[in-house]
Amino acid sequence: MSSIRFSSVKSLFFVGNRDGLAFRLFSYFAVILLLILILQNIAEVALIRAMLHVPEKIQQEMLELAYQAEVMIEDGDMDELADWEKAQNYYLFVLNNEKKTISGREMHPHFEFKLQFIRRLDTTFENRVNQPIIAIPLRTGHTLVIQFPRQHHPARYFPYYFSLIQVFIAILILSVFSLLLARYLQRPLNKLQDASNRLADGDFSVRVSNEVGDKVTEFAHLADSFDHMTTRIHGLAQKQKQLIRDVSHELKTPLARHSLALHLLRKRIPVDSQHLLDRLEKESDEMNDLVTEILEYSQLENAKYSVSLLPVQLETVCQHIVLDMQDKVQPGQVLTFEGDNGGEMVQADNRLLLRVVKNLLGNAVKYAGAEAEISVSLGHRNGWTQLVIEDDGCGIPQQQLQQIFDPFTRLEMARDKQSGGYGLGLAIVKESMSLMNGHVSAENRPEGGLRINLLFRPA
Repeated sequence: MSSIRFSSVKSLFFVGNRDGLAFRLFSYFAVILLLILILQNIAEVALIRAMLHVPEKIQQEMLELAYQAEVMIEDGDMDELADWEKAQNYYLFVLNNEKKTISGREMHPHFEFKLQFIRRLDTTFENRVNQPIIAIPLRTGHTLVIQFPRQHHPARYFPYYFSLIQVFIAILILSVFSLLLARYLQRPLNKLQDASNRLADGDFSVRVSNEVGDKVTEFAHLADSFDHMTTRIHGLAQKQKQLIRDVSHELKTPLARHSLALHLLRKRIPVDSQHLLDRLEKESDEMNDLVTEILEYSQLENAKYSVSLLPVQLETVCQHIVLDMQDKVQPGQVLTFEGDNGGEMVQADNRLLLRVVKNLLGNAVKYAGAEAEISVSLGHRNGWTQLVIEDDGCGIPQQQLQQIFDPFTRLEMARDKQSGGYGLGLAIVKESMSLMNGHVSAENRPEGGLRINLLFRPA
């Protein structure tokens, strides 16, 4: 029973796990406190030696009084010596070897008591204000004893100086150790953060157990949990992608059979029922297009598409695409192209580049409006070649701009079943640009409409 209580107490005060973060922090703070106390004691001793002594000005005055006393003793007039002692600003006496006054003046009992603790002129005071007796030997064999005045005692300012030094030492030690401790704790956290960013970018091979190490138990457990989470997420993502691929491939065969059956059935039904077959064929084509886009997106997402990055003259490609899209533009729409006439080359994959630009122009034609003006232009931005596709339509709600490149994202105002959108076109654009080491972003134009920015690396 006692052993159980002892182990519980050890776990309560983190003594049992010396690699634990709590025990380490306790050890560090104990060292910090010990250092602060030691340095403050050293500073107190040094400050006492430097500050708590008779000021130079007072020393000179006392030596001058000693000289005057010697002159009067040599003259032999004790009454004059007594008058001289009374006239000084200091409470003082000239004593013989038996510590008796030679002038005959009456000495205060408390002063007489303090004669047991006479100090030299070069003495070091305590750190509290008092009135010590300073003794100065005279040439005549006598001793001049002077009560040091309270108002000139250097210990009056000692508490203020020592308090400032204490605060300075505490701040200095805490700052140094806080910096060291922060760096010590921040290193594994930075590794976990870097691993999290790599995991968010789709790098499921990241592992942090070896990088973080096992010096701190909590960090080691956190690293193990992170690696386990990475493995689980990777497995779930693989299962999800495999399911999408398998389902899409399995749908291809029945869809092909469905199309063949509709083709054979068309020859056997009356003409007045042909519109039903037309509707079925349209639905079948839409399903087939959706499956095709899902397969292509899955292929791009898994990076199984064999990307062939070659120098491509972006201006020429865009000109051809704009010409090909002219017959798909609605009667009231205008599609224009503006190049920079530079003929510069960019790194791109021909097939992916065509798909990206056609997807974006197709979206603009569908959703910009019946009388929209759609423009394609080339330019430069921070060392990148920029392709801009914009329109003067109604744009996209600001809160949905960051979501339009996610798969199966539809905007209620534009992407519905009748418009033929599946929410994969822009997702394919994003994955394609990523495979070509480029970037894509969307923004609403200040004057109205949507602008898509594509950034390509120069070849």
